[in-house]
Amino acid sequence: MYMIHPRGKIRGPDRPACHEGDMLRTDLSRDNSLVADVRQARLITPLWLAIPLGGGLLIVVTALLAPLAVPPLGRLLKALSEPVYATYFSSIVTILAFAFTALVLFLWVRLVEGRPFHTIGFRIRGALLGIPLGLGLALLFTTLIMGGLSAFGMATPRPPGNDPIGMAAMQGIVVAAVMFGVQASTEEMLYRGWMQNVIAVRQGAFLAILIVTVAFTWAHSRNPGFSLLPGVNLVLFAVFLSLLTLRTGGLWAGCAWHAGWNWSLSNLWGVPLSGIEPEGGSAMAWHLSGPAVLTGGAWGPEGGLLATAVLAGATVWVALWRGLGARIPAPAPAMTPEARLAAYRATHRR
Repeated sequence: MYMIHPRGKIRGPDRPACHEGDMLRTDLSRDNSLVADVRQARLITPLWLAIPLGGGLLIVVTALLAPLAVPPLGRLLKALSEPVYATYFSSIVTILAFAFTALVLFLWVRLVEGRPFHTIGFRIRGALLGIPLGLGLALLFTTLIMGGLSAFGMATPRPPGNDPIGMAAMQGIVVAAVMFGVQASTEEMLYRGWMQNVIAVRQGAFLAILIVTVAFTWAHSRNPGFSLLPGVNLVLFAVFLSLLTLRTGGLWAGCAWHAGWNWSLSNLWGVPLSGIEPEGGSAMAWHLSGPAVLTGGAWGPEGGLLATAVLAGATVWVALWRGLGARIPAPAPAMTPEARLAAYRATHRR
């Protein structure tokens, strides 16, 4: 099977890909380092295949394949440990489903496209700065949202319910951190690491961001409590992550931000996340009251106007930010014929 290069060539790049020693580019062009690494592929997945594969892989795994594996896995885990089954079964299923999705993506990149898997955004050079940057921003943003709700009297501490809170929930909090790390990182690998960049290398970054945003929003619209405002916030969420990965030239910051956002809302603050109640316990627990347009209603705080304001501000900031890459030097102005003649005489003067 051959995949046609956008300029009519059959496989093979028209420009060299970015290598470890090259200058990191974080502009929003096809020469962005994250996009340019796609050119290392033997075969670049075309648009007509990238959209259904990237947009449908998680749906197929989580909605069709995972339910087939849940009953036998549940019986096995229940036989091994009833407490583990009762407390962590949902987290274990989530980890396995997303890990399987990541495996399918790994095999596609390595065997079909024929390029190293780290070229989807996992070059080591970006990890030391990208991970703390992503986690720090995630904690800052969720704190702003919850702090705003608390200031307006819409978020008040509540006593423990069925799930433990504080130190008693530490084991569950750690398990949730692992689960969200796998879930969020897999989504970032699929949407912003692979799908976005195989589209951007041919059609450009802006169309790629648009397509990935639609696919990401559609995939999450099946969660309980979805409505117009959560949909708007999902769009902002996706655009912010697309720009963050391009501006940092890798996936490290995006994976850390996505995981940190999910974990902090669910298991640090103890509030609903995308329509799903916290599982396994949380460091704190808050009761939300007030208009759903502000609190997010059943979707949780990330579906309210405070989240809209935070995500919109973050998206504008990351769009204007130059990124972590070196400044791209301006091209030298073209020399006039008279200037070339003068330079020639100066270098050949005896």
